[in-house]
Amino acid sequence: MIKIDRPNLNDAPSWYSYFFDLGEGDDLIEALEKNKQDTLDLIASIPTDLEDHQYAEGKWNIKQVFIHLCDEERYYAYKAFCLSRQTNVLLEIPMAESYTKDFNVTGRTLKDIAWEFETVRNATISLLSTMTLEMLDFKFPGEVPVYTARSLGWFAVGHCKHHCRLVRERYLV
Repeated sequence: MIKIDRPNLNDAPSWYSYFFDLGEGDDLIEALEKNKQDTLDLIASIPTDLEDHQYAEGKWNIKQVFIHLCDEERYYAYKAFCLSRQTNVLLEIPMAESYTKDFNVTGRTLKDIAWEFETVRNATISLLSTMTLEMLDFKFPGEVPVYTARSLGWFAVGHCKHHCRLVRERYLV
């Protein structure tokens, strides 16, 4: 398995740099693994009575935040897969405001959602860790915005860290 260094800032939309900066270290697989464990630890620390807590009217509850992380990671991994196989699909990463607000949280627990997150993250790690450098850095000529599998992997780490920080700072205070 190769070491997957930090992404080239030109291989992603400009606003991704914020999320890249949240990623720790210089090896993507290590960063994904550490971030997975940190996220699972955070979920495990949340009391059951706060699972449906919203920090403000109209904001997602805690379960919705973690389901959002699972959903987004599926997008990143699928787009990374398509890029690595040089399969051009029109799959733009959805922005938060375009998301449906129905996350199907009824009857779900954070323990259940933690299992889903771990499963999705493990699949992402498996996918990215088997790619060659050429697969990781392939981009379609002229495609805007530009993405690579490498940049999407690092974005997954930063995006997750961003939301975990929001949970700590806004939901658990």
